[in-house]
Amino acid sequence: MRTRLKIEPPQLADRWRPLGIALAIFVVAFLVRISNLPTAFHGGVPQLAPFDELYHAKRIVYSATHLFRVLTEDPNRGPRGAFCPWPPLYDMLAGAASRLLGGRDAAGIVARASWFPPLFSSLVCAIVAGWLSRRLDTATGLLGGLAVALSPDYLDRSRLGAIDHHFLEFPLVLGILAATFALVRAATSREAVQSGAFFGIALTISLLVQPALLLAGGIVLIVVLWLDPGKPLVRAAAASGFALSSLLIFLYRAVQPAGYPDSEWYLGASHAAALAGAAAACAVQYGQLRAGGKPGRTAIFALLSGLLVVAAVPNALGAVLAGTRFLGGDPWFKSIQEFQPLFFAPGSIWLEDAIELGGGTVLTLLMVADRRWRRGLRGLSLPFALGYALAAVSSKRFLSVAAPLCAISGAVAVFDIRRDFGRWPARAAAVLLIGPALLLSAGSVLHPLPPVTPEMSPMLRAAEYLGRQTSAPGRVLGPWSWGHLFDVVAGRGVLLDNFGTMSGRTDFENAAGILLATRESAVAGYCAANAVRFVVLQDPLPYLPAQADMSGFRQASFETPPRRPGSWSPTRLTKATFWWRAYFEGGRERPGGGSAGAAFREFRLVRVFSEPKPSAIRSAVQVWQFAPDGPARVR
Repeated sequence: MRTRLKIEPPQLADRWRPLGIALAIFVVAFLVRISNLPTAFHGGVPQLAPFDELYHAKRIVYSATHLFRVLTEDPNRGPRGAFCPWPPLYDMLAGAASRLLGGRDAAGIVARASWFPPLFSSLVCAIVAGWLSRRLDTATGLLGGLAVALSPDYLDRSRLGAIDHHFLEFPLVLGILAATFALVRAATSREAVQSGAFFGIALTISLLVQPALLLAGGIVLIVVLWLDPGKPLVRAAAASGFALSSLLIFLYRAVQPAGYPDSEWYLGASHAAALAGAAAACAVQYGQLRAGGKPGRTAIFALLSGLLVVAAVPNALGAVLAGTRFLGGDPWFKSIQEFQPLFFAPGSIWLEDAIELGGGTVLTLLMVADRRWRRGLRGLSLPFALGYALAAVSSKRFLSVAAPLCAISGAVAVFDIRRDFGRWPARAAAVLLIGPALLLSAGSVLHPLPPVTPEMSPMLRAAEYLGRQTSAPGRVLGPWSWGHLFDVVAGRGVLLDNFGTMSGRTDFENAAGILLATRESAVAGYCAANAVRFVVLQDPLPYLPAQADMSGFRQASFETPPRRPGSWSPTRLTKATFWWRAYFEGGRERPGGGSAGAAFREFRLVRVFSEPKPSAIRSAVQVWQFAPDGPARVR
């Protein structure tokens, strides 16, 4: 009797199960990311938060109408025009894709680009779930995929309309991690060359989207230098990858227009020098290990050699050291909410910060002592998760990468706990992993906030008003955090915008500090020299001390010691500033004030915009016109 060979149903199911898990996670991730659909569009027009998203929209529209070109030097920024510190790759490709999908006018182009964050991020969540299902099991794939999909900060940065490039950072770090895994597996010279090229290209693409991803390159360097000394070939592969990336970034810098800044905030010579230093460090250790050197000593000597290479490039070492302010210490970054540290910011509630970082971090920390996490993929993923978690403690800005990385390692930890200790400890660990994510993301999914809230209304109306004043050309001097709004919506040149000190510390400090001058003539002279026609003022009480600090002044000169956390009282110097006198006194003459207290002669209040509903703070926005040739009329 003949017997037929048949594929058993369980085997067929096992083959397709990861794909089913990936599809299920994609659907969940996509649905939670488009839960804000009712507020993401108004009459078919995309509604964007009036901050970095607006400038991305401007660049995406430019790239859509000038295919494979990007807005690099912008005449509307700063007193003389300025380069954009963002690299070109994301905006250029998003613009080209939007045009390919049928976008013709600005609204259509941005509408199509608004769907890229939820689509791409959901695909990444699906890949994570499918990969975990295939490598481990179905439960781990589901758990890891859900934990990543519901990671609150990553969810917020990848929602419909969230076109800021932050939604790409976690996927790009995953790509670097995958390339590092390929490096470690290289066993022949051919594999070393191939994996090195893969790593170099992955790192270069990441930097062409976000230079801050140089941090991931630093983690790779540490991992490679302290890797098993019995694998010297890995050092050679990593050296070739770092060298390739350094060469590509040097070439990118070489084709930039004249005047392109060489600083830590602009992708260029300093980043290429750091990559060259990493390549040198890996190459030096490779040679020493081949000669029989001890691992610890070779790693230290390799790092010192890399630093010498960086120092050999003019201004590179100073720029790299200055770039560490991205992790804290810079007065401008200190004033931004997303750059506040976890646990150590004034008024921080440790429990809330711990929940925001996620239960995956706790599970990842527990795995440090497990020997299985010192080799293989676990041994590689652990430094990435812990490295970004440590960066998030320094600055919340890294949460969108740290939390999903820890979610993946946490899901693997649950798998290990189930295998070693049984189902109930694993279930408790699973609750710890997924519970905080559900707790924090549920509210934003069920009741998503609109991108434009009522508190933003006064500034939006001020920008629309300034856009209509075509008979009064000139730049706007306003709060830095609303600079992109006046640039994109009002179509006005701005002296301060959301790039802060990145486009030039001196220009930024001069523009931010001039409002603290005590004489109208000083402000008038500055406005005349920089073609400023309008000055936009918001309530100084919440912002003036921080603005003094970021302008290079002693903050203590403008505020008395707080009686309670978060409170302060103005000093006599504060009340004498142009900002205070204009906003609270209308620029009227101050009795006994002398020339510093004279009534304003060259600035006139032309409009005041208030929030429709009462606010806890003064929400009125004042628009002052600089009119040296005659009085301005209030309209």
